Amino acid sequence: MDDTSLRVLVLAQLASTLYLVGIIWFVQIVYAPALADFGNSDISTDQRRSTRRIRWVVAPPMFIEGTSAVLLLWYHPEGMASWSLWAGAILLAVIWWSTALIQAPYHTILLRGFDPRTHQRLVATNWIRTCCWSVRGVIVIGIAWNSLVLCEGQTNMAKLKVGDAAPAFSATTSEGQRVSLSDYLGQRGLVLFFYPKDGTSVCTKEACAFRDSYAKFRDAGVEVIGVSSDSDESHRTFATQNKLSFPLISDADGALQKAFGVTKTLGFVPGRVTYVIDKHGIVRLIYSALLASDEHVRQALAAMGQESPQ
Repeated sequence: MDDTSLRVLVLAQLASTLYLVGIIWFVQIVYAPALADFGNSDISTDQRRSTRRIRWVVAPPMFIEGTSAVLLLWYHPEGMASWSLWAGAILLAVIWWSTALIQAPYHTILLRGFDPRTHQRLVATNWIRTCCWSVRGVIVIGIAWNSLVLCEGQTNMAKLKVGDAAPAFSATTSEGQRVSLSDYLGQRGLVLFFYPKDGTSVCTKEACAFRDSYAKFRDAGVEVIGVSSDSDESHRTFATQNKLSFPLISDADGALQKAFGVTKTLGFVPGRVTYVIDKHGIVRLIYSALLASDEHVRQALAAMGQESPQ
């Protein structure tokens, strides 16, 4: 399955599931309890019609949700956790089973005439669907987030591959020092880590992890440089607050991100990608993970053992 098809499928599942989560909570909190307002009288013809119309409101999104869930299970895109697909599918099966064998028969009885006991059972058993759909909604959000982040990461890596020559660059650090890739060729390796924003929790944790392992990188003959679109002033504050011992580069115009193929996740969140470049200018690692922090450092440390022999 190509990236475009995966995005469409994941977004279709996300939209249909969240729509149905909203509907089921409306039914649970507003619609089903309101049936008691009819008391012991028969449900009116208008009420019968509105109940039947609800089927047309929920049937199309339920079809889309079911179809997308089956297709994701069938194709099982690379990098998508099996447990999340199966858990979502099982919850969906419980929802359909509950609808067909419990709620639908109770609705049929109520359409013939209001019965307090049946109404109470309908409201009580509808929590099965409400809870299952709510949990499924959380799982589907996780699937959408991870798969769309994965798609962006695959796009990044397609532009620059391990074993390629790193793109030449020249930039100024937040302290005013001019640095270029050519400064390190034949002398030292380079870890270039791109992160979204100074001061945010994951970015701070990642920067501090590089700080704590900075001596290991230096001992191995590797320099570390952080890059984001923040201003030089922001970088200086960020570095001071966290006692960072390595330089930071402001890539406000996105030139470095473009050169290395770092795109925005979901179209608006700056990417988090780490590149390890050996002293010959060859890319030895491209690691893209938006929500990881320490893992970028671990991956970079491991990749240093893959450098070309001296």
